[in-house]
Amino acid sequence: MPGRETGGISQVSTSIANHNVTKGYAMSRARQHASAAERQRAYRQRLASRSPGPTRSLPLPSRRALSRPARLAGLQAAVQQLHDEYENWLNSLPESLQDGQQASLLVETVEQLESVLELLSEIHPPRGFGRD
Repeated sequence: MPGRETGGISQVSTSIANHNVTKGYAMSRARQHASAAERQRAYRQRLASRSPGPTRSLPLPSRRALSRPARLAGLQAAVQQLHDEYENWLNSLPESLQDGQQASLLVETVEQLESVLELLSEIHPPRGFGRD
């Protein structure tokens, strides 16, 4: 209170109300890293130590869908690949299993896939827009 007299000396009192004043340091956490370079190095080490996320084994979907003739060609290629795999399985059976039920089922599957391939090769879709 300004102007208060005590023994002829004027005292001015100042008060600091609710200030977070500390002696020589800020009111924050203690520094973990001495410099920005050390902080950056620690961050990069943390990133390197993390396991990478799941990777996509499938191709990313394209923006445009494949045309019908392209999808038909893909279907033929997929059936041909299945046919080749089953035929290789049948050819690699040991002699002891060639007369069994599994061999007869494999022969039937190969024959059915051959008939599907024949049917697919007979399909000739229109090209459209006057290109027929």
